[in-house]
Amino acid sequence: MAGPALLKEVRRGASLERAWRVIEDNGRFSKSETVRSEIEGFRENASSKLRSLSDRLRRDTFRFPPARAVPIPKGDKKDRASFRPIVLATVEARIVQRSILGVLTDVEELKPHFRNPNSFGGIRKADGQDLAAVPAAIREVLSAIGDGATYVSCADISGFFTRISKTTVTDIIAGVVRDDAFMSLLQDAVRVELSNMAELRERAEKFPIHDIGVAQGNSLSPLLGNVILSDFDRIMNEGDCRCIRYIDDFIVLAPTRRAAGARMRLAKRLLADLGMSLSPEKTHAEPRGVADGFEFLGIDLRNGLIRPSAKSQQKFITSLGETLGNGSAAFRAFRRGTPLPKTQSLLGTLRRVDGTIQGWGRHYRFCNDETTFAALDAAVERLIRDYLGIYYDERKTADIDGRRSLLGIESLAGMQREPFAWPSKRKVRRTAGTPAIPASLPDPVLPVAIAALQVAPASEIGECLSTS
Repeated sequence: MAGPALLKEVRRGASLERAWRVIEDNGRFSKSETVRSEIEGFRENASSKLRSLSDRLRRDTFRFPPARAVPIPKGDKKDRASFRPIVLATVEARIVQRSILGVLTDVEELKPHFRNPNSFGGIRKADGQDLAAVPAAIREVLSAIGDGATYVSCADISGFFTRISKTTVTDIIAGVVRDDAFMSLLQDAVRVELSNMAELRERAEKFPIHDIGVAQGNSLSPLLGNVILSDFDRIMNEGDCRCIRYIDDFIVLAPTRRAAGARMRLAKRLLADLGMSLSPEKTHAEPRGVADGFEFLGIDLRNGLIRPSAKSQQKFITSLGETLGNGSAAFRAFRRGTPLPKTQSLLGTLRRVDGTIQGWGRHYRFCNDETTFAALDAAVERLIRDYLGIYYDERKTADIDGRRSLLGIESLAGMQREPFAWPSKRKVRRTAGTPAIPASLPDPVLPVAIAALQVAPASEIGECLSTS
């Protein structure tokens, strides 16, 4: 697929629908209430909105609106200078960006620029692949060690996405697809215009508003990063060394200390040609022996053991502690009269905890240190025990409705209903010349009505009774 077919595929209804489903799934788990609200808003009548988007793309009237800059603190939250410059586009813009990504990854001529046996980040699993992402990268590290690598050097490219030249990387893609109309849409998709520049002040320059830098938060950015480093991957894997890369993190595995050092010096030169450099804080100053142990991509590899790093373990326990702590605080606030959201009920909180545990466990399913997992389970058990203790204390003081709210199960009496009204009057069929008799009469009228029935012909009395 090339030429005009690319643009046609981007705006095709099925392509936009697939892109929307990915955006919807990702947004469901976002920590940002704004993102979840925007996703929920688009979900209402999504089919109609996708058709409108497809029509505007076909008529060339769709324009990418300004995005919102979101500085995400790194490390000490009080340090305003240290943050991750996330760019959040509108839902429609993200759908188009994701559709472009899906089309580009299917271009056969472009695949050599982003898919290679030494790069594992930001690339969807290919047909026939059993592993992708971090597990696939760690398996390759172990394979290199099995092939004789005895020294390693781990490194991180400093501010990687903020150092990518938009012009350089789009020129590489343009040389492959050779379609000006498609490239114009792609260039618009990676251009960054911010809607909240004024409030950013001095931090605005940290966002990729110029040619240098692509947006973190744009689904196209990982692909662009892999494209611009395709030559780096090829050259770094020539000879007797392996270089395994995951986006901006890479590891050199070498047969000797000298070879590892030489390959790292080569990495610095190649990156300098792209206007990039290594992060001193996250890069090994000297090669390390495999036997001494090392960490890569949040994995600790040491003495035959493969386990989540200590930092990853602590982050996991801290996250669960915050979830359970927020639930406990919501219980106490409920006693003071604050409404309890169902998401903060016992069942709602435990569902989130279970989801976190399952997701984290799947991510590290390839690790072999059972002792570490047993210790983490024990820590989780303590957190849950403390949380349940608070739940039972609050339950003791709650009434029956309060206990249902704390548990998170609906009360039938408390559910909103729209009951039918029972008829207040009965309709009585009248024969000609017979006065109507109301279904219910005030007491003073009853004797008169009875008397009227007593003097009426039997046939009329029967007919009246048959209608009651």
